[in-house]
Amino acid sequence: MINPNKTLSQKALAGAAFLRMHAKAMAGDDDFFVAIMSEPHTLAANAIEQLVKENAELRAQLVAFQKAANTTVAFDPAKKDSEHTWYTTFTKGARVCLRAHPYQRGTVSNTRIDDRRGHLIFVCFESEFEEDRWVKARNLELAPGK
Repeated sequence: MINPNKTLSQKALAGAAFLRMHAKAMAGDDDFFVAIMSEPHTLAANAIEQLVKENAELRAQLVAFQKAANTTVAFDPAKKDSEHTWYTTFTKGARVCLRAHPYQRGTVSNTRIDDRRGHLIFVCFESEFEEDRWVKARNLELAPGK
């Protein structure tokens, strides 16, 4: 059994290495039919390695695209222990302001979904006169600049 602490990519590469090793042993066999069976094993190992490589490249492209589109949502949804597994513009640490009063700015500290009130964001406001509180997401927008 492959170590359960390994990532899916590492498990796939270990499986490919096993297939390649098995194919090498089969190719050296005296029986013609056993030797001919090594080719599909080699093809499968090559395909697995290519898929792992392409997956890593696509994941890097996805994160780069997200960073270019909006730096506050640049996260890897496939990453283990990922804090966010869906698209949200209000991630922890994002700088926001109230739509009605853009000069009231703060930082997102938490988010939650409430059955009655909808998507709520806990904002820590910069102003000492403004109390930190839960605000409906529709009343917020990302703060420009900084």
